[in-house]
Amino acid sequence: MLLTLLFALAVTTWLGCHVYRKVALRLHFLDHPNSRSAHVEPTPTGAGIVFVTLFYVVLYTAWTMQIVSIDVFLATLGGIPVAVIGLADDVKTLPWPVRAVVHILAATWCIYWVGFPAITLFDVTLEAGFISLVFGVVALVWLLNLYNFMDGIDGIAAVEAMFVCGAVVLLAGLNREQWSLVNMVLGTVSLGFLIINWPNAKVFMGDIGSGFLGLMLGVLVLAYQDLSVWTLIILLAYFVTDASLTIVTRLVRGERIYEAHSQHAYQHLARALGDAKVLYIVLAINILWLLPLAALSVAFPEYGALLLILASLPLLIGEFACGAGQLAPRISILNR
Repeated sequence: MLLTLLFALAVTTWLGCHVYRKVALRLHFLDHPNSRSAHVEPTPTGAGIVFVTLFYVVLYTAWTMQIVSIDVFLATLGGIPVAVIGLADDVKTLPWPVRAVVHILAATWCIYWVGFPAITLFDVTLEAGFISLVFGVVALVWLLNLYNFMDGIDGIAAVEAMFVCGAVVLLAGLNREQWSLVNMVLGTVSLGFLIINWPNAKVFMGDIGSGFLGLMLGVLVLAYQDLSVWTLIILLAYFVTDASLTIVTRLVRGERIYEAHSQHAYQHLARALGDAKVLYIVLAINILWLLPLAALSVAFPEYGALLLILASLPLLIGEFACGAGQLAPRISILNR
């Protein structure tokens, strides 16, 4: 029964995106290519409104049927202002301070409802306190923004969300934990969107979708009781490392990090290899490298931080070689 409902949700998301595409084409709500773009044809954007809407329709229904509690439902509502400000930014670019205020308020709302979990660091357990709650807000704001940064080629944001949600199911199983339903719904709408967003994409999710996905994945990191924070960050490590290394490198070079660019490692790879090949590379890294390490962190939670470092170091080396934060890759074979 559950699989049938999830299949229906994926199909509904896919069909809804096709309907949205026709409307966006008629209204000329298009993302026109520029010197930073990975696409060459004007493409409808803002289609994230479809899966955001379906996500909340499903969760509202689950709440009214008492499948999820009011606390869980309210915690997810922080995604609405993030989606709204994202849509506004898709329509007309907003000043970054305006976006930042909304992001901070939304993240604070989510932290109020989910709190900040105790973290095991080797043999020491760090209990939640006021400082950790502030850190949680900062972490959520960073994650939703880095997800926006990483949504620069066809399919990559949806692939990452689908992988993380699917991996959580594999590692934690299907149980009555309420956040499991949130996780499965998020992964399913991402799958439905990915079908139409796969290279060459027929629609883009826009900031309305990428910011929402980043925040909801961050909420899952903090709220999911069956897996540690370390495990979930390991699953997200490719996005976290590429975005973080790119930002740090650009800061060192004195660039304005809030200005649009195309200097992420995955963007350099996409220019050399094409979007589809980069998606396969990201999937291979996620499945063959990060997923096994995440599984080890489940078996040995006291070594979660060490496993995260182990997971991240090769990624950072590879991303550095691919030119993260630079105008061109550092290895000549990718210079095209």
